[in-house]
Amino acid sequence: MRTSTRDSSPITQFWLITPASQGVTAYYPAVLVECKLTFRSLRASYHHTEERIYTAWYPESDLPIDWDKKIIDLPTGTKFSSAPTSPLPQQEGGCIFNSLRLAELEEELINSLVRKEKLCLLHNPTFKLYSTPDQTKDDFLDKVSEIALAEMEPELKDLMRKFELKLEQVREAEERKGRKDPLPEPDLLKSLEQRSEIFTSKTRLTSMFLNTAKQTLKGKPQRGDLSSSLDLMNNELHQTLSRIEREACDAANDLCDTFLARSQQCDTFEIGLQPQNIQVLRRGVLWLAY
Repeated sequence: MRTSTRDSSPITQFWLITPASQGVTAYYPAVLVECKLTFRSLRASYHHTEERIYTAWYPESDLPIDWDKKIIDLPTGTKFSSAPTSPLPQQEGGCIFNSLRLAELEEELINSLVRKEKLCLLHNPTFKLYSTPDQTKDDFLDKVSEIALAEMEPELKDLMRKFELKLEQVREAEERKGRKDPLPEPDLLKSLEQRSEIFTSKTRLTSMFLNTAKQTLKGKPQRGDLSSSLDLMNNELHQTLSRIEREACDAANDLCDTFLARSQQCDTFEIGLQPQNIQVLRRGVLWLAY
């Protein structure tokens, strides 16, 4: 419905302060709305506020405004003149300049923002972590990985203790048989160091896991390589130690796979706007020289 032209409430008018340009013939009207947007999510325990300026050409008569077509980028807090800065004519066309019409155009902007404006965060569902708006994906994955490693370190230590116990049982059995030479220590991280993604996009995450595993084993004595000690063992003992090494490597790889699966989860989480989360700071007719 066409806004009544009898509404005499004053409206604010702005003129953009720009240097004189050749070919500029007149001022043309646009709508300016500066507002504060508050993105709020209880699920993400997140609260983020931004201030923005929106502009669009002032529509003639009661035609709808096109808020999707931005005409100029203006930083928040931009200073305007309260009077024309050049002696140019103002092309009003068939525009209706009153507070009711301006309120209608502002309401159309708010409706558009509620429908379309989203703040996109990165989300890891396993650890229920959310990024900040300016955080890169790599930085977010690093943060998730640190938490994943902290949670999995006890599992890694339990794994190492489990296989150390098996090795100790083998040593005791060999000592009862009269063996004097120390047994070689199976390399529990050998297969981790050979994983194919060490040279792919997963390099950083796998290396993080491997470094944590090495720290877990730090200080444990290494008694030589299993494959180079065949002459010191009978076939049965070699098979037993090889089986322990294989089982330990498989278990460490499974833990690494679990770590990658948990830490690589990265979904997009969108936070929308509600009308009450949009606060208009100023609005008016913006005259642009063209």
